[in-house]
Amino acid sequence: MKNLLLIVIGCLMMSFSVYAEDDNLLVSKMDAYIVEVNKKGEEKLVKAENAVPKDKIEYKLTYTNNSEKPLNGLIITGPIPENTFYIANTSSTKIKSNFLVSIDGGKTFEKEPVKREIMKDGKKVEVIIPPEKYTAVRWIPLTAINAKEKQVFAYRIEVK
Repeated sequence: MKNLLLIVIGCLMMSFSVYAEDDNLLVSKMDAYIVEVNKKGEEKLVKAENAVPKDKIEYKLTYTNNSEKPLNGLIITGPIPENTFYIANTSSTKIKSNFLVSIDGGKTFEKEPVKREIMKDGKKVEVIIPPEKYTAVRWIPLTAINAKEKQVFAYRIEVK
């Protein structure tokens, strides 16, 4: 399992770019950090090299608009790797966005809380799907990422 987590973290730490007309107009990067807490309860983010069960990891997805114009219509999606789970209420960004989650491997996304109807004792009952069942997260920015601007989208997971 440790080797699997090293591979997952290593893959997620790699940078990747979205190319438009052979220029790096939009550059995206995903970094993983272990969340360390000192005796005073203060958090420190340390670049993740490996992880063990109970480690909390913060992913930061950074999008940089290198163009001279605002970029609209972006959809930012972050994975929740196997053997981890999403920590509720840890998504953040400074840009106004709709935050969505997936419980089906990223096929569909919906707003929180995720609700489903199930049959219990012969009656339909509405249940809330816990964040531990999420498989991916997504932001849909409601405003553009301006020219030469950088935006960060972050969330946390915990290793099972």
